[in-house]
Amino acid sequence: MSNEQHEPPAGSEQPGGKNRKPWFRPNRSGPGWHPSSWQGVLIIVAIVAAITTVVVLFRTGVL
Repeated sequence: MSNEQHEPPAGSEQPGGKNRKPWFRPNRSGPGWHPSSWQGVLIIVAIVAAITTVVVLFRTGVL
């Protein structure tokens, strides 16, 4: 494994000089990704809420 730093590609700046922060970053050890901004956390919360809703609806017999 290497200890490379992940840098955004050249020219990835937004118009007006704003840099975009990635929503997810690779884990430093082990496989996978983790959220690195509030948008990433929001996506994880939405997915967990959707899965929970489907499970509850199946268990109550609505679906």
